[in-house]
Amino acid sequence: MFRTLKIGTAAALLGLSGLLTSCLEAPEYPTSPRIEFKEIVVDRYDFGTGYTPVDTVRLTINFTDGDGDLGLSINGDKDAPYQPTNPDGSYNRNTHNYFITPYKRTDPNGAFQAVATGSTSEYNSRFPPLFSADAKPGPLKGTLTLTTPFFLGSPFRPGDEVRFEVSIMDRALNESNKITTASYIVKPR
Repeated sequence: MFRTLKIGTAAALLGLSGLLTSCLEAPEYPTSPRIEFKEIVVDRYDFGTGYTPVDTVRLTINFTDGDGDLGLSINGDKDAPYQPTNPDGSYNRNTHNYFITPYKRTDPNGAFQAVATGSTSEYNSRFPPLFSADAKPGPLKGTLTLTTPFFLGSPFRPGDEVRFEVSIMDRALNESNKITTASYIVKPR
Protein backbone atom coordinates (compact mmCIF):
# COMPACT_ATOMS: atom_id res chain seq x y z
CA MET A 1 0.00 0.00 0.00
CA PHE A 2 1.42 3.39 -0.93
CA ARG A 3 0.87 6.72 0.74
CA THR A 4 2.14 10.14 -0.15
CA LEU A 5 2.02 13.30 1.86
CA LYS A 6 2.13 16.89 0.68
CA ILE A 7 2.98 19.56 3.22
CA GLY A 8 2.44 23.27 2.82
CA THR A 9 3.36 25.67 5.58
CA ALA A 10 2.01 29.18 5.44
CA ALA A 11 3.94 30.44 8.44
CA ALA A 12 6.92 29.30 10.44
CA LEU A 13 7.39 32.67 11.99
CA LEU A 14 9.85 32.03 14.79
CA GLY A 15 12.21 30.27 12.41
CA LEU A 16 12.80 33.53 10.53
CA SER A 17 16.05 35.42 10.78
CA GLY A 18 16.71 37.91 13.57
CA LEU A 19 16.17 40.79 11.13
CA LEU A 20 12.50 39.99 10.78
CA THR A 21 11.67 39.26 14.41
CA SER A 22 11.45 42.93 15.26
CA CYS A 23 9.02 43.49 12.36
CA LEU A 24 6.71 40.53 12.77
CA GLU A 25 4.83 39.36 15.78
CA ALA A 26 4.48 35.58 16.02
CA PRO A 27 0.91 34.30 16.22
CA GLU A 28 -0.16 32.51 19.37
CA TYR A 29 -1.55 29.02 18.91
CA PRO A 30 -2.11 26.30 21.52
CA THR A 31 0.80 23.85 21.90
CA SER A 32 -1.53 20.98 20.99
CA PRO A 33 -2.19 20.91 17.25
CA ARG A 34 -5.56 22.09 15.93
CA ILE A 35 -6.94 20.92 12.60
CA GLU A 36 -9.79 21.81 10.24
CA PHE A 37 -11.12 19.88 7.26
CA LYS A 38 -10.18 21.50 3.94
CA GLU A 39 -11.06 19.05 1.16
CA ILE A 40 -11.32 15.48 -0.04
CA VAL A 41 -10.52 14.52 -3.64
CA VAL A 42 -11.04 11.01 -5.00
CA ASP A 43 -9.51 9.75 -8.25
CA ARG A 44 -10.28 6.34 -9.77
CA TYR A 45 -7.48 4.31 -11.30
CA ASP A 46 -8.69 1.48 -13.52
CA PHE A 47 -5.92 -0.86 -14.62
CA GLY A 48 -8.00 -2.72 -17.21
CA THR A 49 -9.97 -5.92 -17.52
CA GLY A 50 -9.33 -8.41 -14.76
CA TYR A 51 -7.82 -5.84 -12.37
CA THR A 52 -9.52 -4.29 -9.37
CA PRO A 53 -9.88 -0.50 -9.62
CA VAL A 54 -8.29 1.65 -6.92
CA ASP A 55 -9.72 4.87 -5.52
CA THR A 56 -6.94 7.22 -4.48
CA VAL A 57 -8.22 9.49 -1.73
CA ARG A 58 -6.48 12.81 -1.00
CA LEU A 59 -7.42 14.21 2.41
CA THR A 60 -6.35 17.81 3.02
CA ILE A 61 -6.48 19.47 6.41
CA ASN A 62 -5.43 22.88 7.69
CA PHE A 63 -3.39 22.89 10.90
CA THR A 64 -1.89 25.16 13.54
CA ASP A 65 0.59 24.27 16.27
CA GLY A 66 1.96 26.67 18.87
CA ASP A 67 5.41 25.18 19.36
CA GLY A 68 5.98 23.67 15.92
CA ASP A 69 6.91 20.19 17.13
CA LEU A 70 5.09 18.42 14.31
CA GLY A 71 6.45 15.49 12.36
CA LEU A 72 8.28 12.20 12.76
CA SER A 73 11.16 11.02 10.63
CA ILE A 74 9.93 8.39 8.19
CA ASN A 75 12.99 6.15 8.65
CA GLY A 76 14.09 7.36 12.09
CA ASP A 77 12.20 8.00 15.30
CA LYS A 78 11.98 4.28 16.05
CA ASP A 79 12.95 4.56 19.75
CA ALA A 80 10.54 5.15 22.66
CA PRO A 81 8.00 6.62 22.64
CA TYR A 82 7.72 6.20 18.84
CA GLN A 83 8.65 2.52 18.51
CA PRO A 84 6.21 0.42 16.40
CA THR A 85 5.34 -2.03 19.19
CA ASN A 86 4.85 -1.78 22.92
CA PRO A 87 6.93 -4.02 25.26
CA ASP A 88 4.04 -6.53 25.29
CA GLY A 89 4.13 -6.77 21.47
CA SER A 90 0.92 -4.79 20.88
CA TYR A 91 0.65 -1.93 18.36
CA ASN A 92 2.06 1.36 19.66
CA ARG A 93 -0.14 4.14 18.30
CA ASN A 94 2.67 6.68 18.95
CA THR A 95 4.60 5.25 15.99
CA HIS A 96 2.24 7.29 13.77
CA ASN A 97 1.25 10.94 13.82
CA TYR A 98 -1.56 11.05 11.22
CA PHE A 99 -4.63 9.02 12.20
CA ILE A 100 -7.42 8.09 9.80
CA THR A 101 -10.52 6.06 10.57
CA PRO A 102 -12.82 5.27 7.62
CA TYR A 103 -16.59 5.27 8.18
CA LYS A 104 -19.34 3.86 5.98
CA ARG A 105 -23.03 4.86 5.96
CA THR A 106 -24.90 1.90 7.44
CA ASP A 107 -28.50 3.02 6.97
CA PRO A 108 -30.46 5.50 4.86
CA ASN A 109 -31.20 7.67 7.92
CA GLY A 110 -27.62 8.91 8.04
CA ALA A 111 -25.83 6.71 10.58
CA PHE A 112 -22.16 6.00 9.82
CA GLN A 113 -20.15 3.17 11.38
CA ALA A 114 -16.38 2.74 11.63
CA VAL A 115 -15.09 0.25 9.06
CA ALA A 116 -13.48 -2.81 10.62
CA THR A 117 -10.28 -3.32 8.63
CA GLY A 118 -8.60 -6.05 10.65
CA SER A 119 -5.72 -3.76 11.62
CA THR A 120 -5.73 -0.91 14.12
CA SER A 121 -3.05 0.89 12.11
CA GLU A 122 -3.98 0.19 8.48
CA TYR A 123 -4.72 3.80 7.50
CA ASN A 124 -2.53 5.59 10.04
CA SER A 125 0.62 7.20 8.70
CA ARG A 126 3.57 9.50 9.44
CA PHE A 127 4.35 12.93 8.12
CA PRO A 128 7.94 14.20 8.34
CA PRO A 129 9.23 16.97 10.63
CA LEU A 130 8.10 20.40 9.47
CA PHE A 131 11.19 22.17 10.86
CA SER A 132 14.78 21.23 10.13
CA ALA A 133 16.72 19.88 13.12
CA ASP A 134 18.68 23.12 13.55
CA ALA A 135 15.71 25.52 13.19
CA LYS A 136 14.32 27.40 16.16
CA PRO A 137 10.87 25.94 16.99
CA GLY A 138 7.88 28.22 16.81
CA PRO A 139 4.26 28.54 15.72
CA LEU A 140 3.24 26.74 12.55
CA LYS A 141 0.24 27.12 10.29
CA GLY A 142 -0.27 25.23 7.05
CA THR A 143 -1.88 22.32 5.24
CA LEU A 144 -1.25 18.59 5.18
CA THR A 145 -2.46 16.38 2.33
CA LEU A 146 -2.35 12.63 2.75
CA THR A 147 -2.94 10.44 -0.30
CA THR A 148 -3.92 6.85 0.33
CA PRO A 149 -5.38 4.05 -1.83
CA PHE A 150 -8.69 2.32 -1.16
CA PHE A 151 -9.20 -0.84 -3.17
CA LEU A 152 -12.65 -1.45 -4.63
CA GLY A 153 -14.23 -4.47 -2.96
CA SER A 154 -14.22 -5.38 0.70
CA PRO A 155 -14.73 -3.22 2.71
CA PHE A 156 -15.48 -0.47 0.13
CA ARG A 157 -18.08 -1.40 -2.46
CA PRO A 158 -19.68 0.58 -5.30
CA GLY A 159 -22.48 2.75 -3.97
CA ASP A 160 -21.07 2.93 -0.41
CA GLU A 161 -20.98 6.38 1.13
CA VAL A 162 -17.62 6.83 2.89
CA ARG A 163 -16.12 9.53 5.09
CA PHE A 164 -13.13 9.74 7.42
CA GLU A 165 -12.27 10.84 10.93
CA VAL A 166 -8.83 12.48 11.07
CA SER A 167 -6.48 13.68 13.80
CA ILE A 168 -2.74 14.37 14.08
CA MET A 169 -0.26 14.19 16.95
CA ASP A 170 2.85 16.22 17.74
CA ARG A 171 6.20 14.94 19.01
CA ALA A 172 5.18 15.61 22.63
CA LEU A 173 2.26 13.19 22.02
CA ASN A 174 -0.37 15.96 22.14
CA GLU A 175 -3.21 14.87 19.88
CA SER A 176 -5.25 17.37 17.90
CA ASN A 177 -8.99 17.63 17.82
CA LYS A 178 -10.73 15.05 15.60
CA ILE A 179 -12.44 16.23 12.44
CA THR A 180 -14.82 14.47 10.08
CA THR A 181 -14.40 14.89 6.34
CA ALA A 182 -17.12 15.32 3.77
CA SER A 183 -18.34 12.00 2.39
CA TYR A 184 -18.10 10.56 -1.11
CA ILE A 185 -19.95 7.78 -2.94
CA VAL A 186 -17.77 4.91 -4.23
CA LYS A 187 -18.23 4.85 -8.01
CA PRO A 188 -19.43 1.73 -9.81
CA ARG A 189 -16.86 -0.52 -11.33
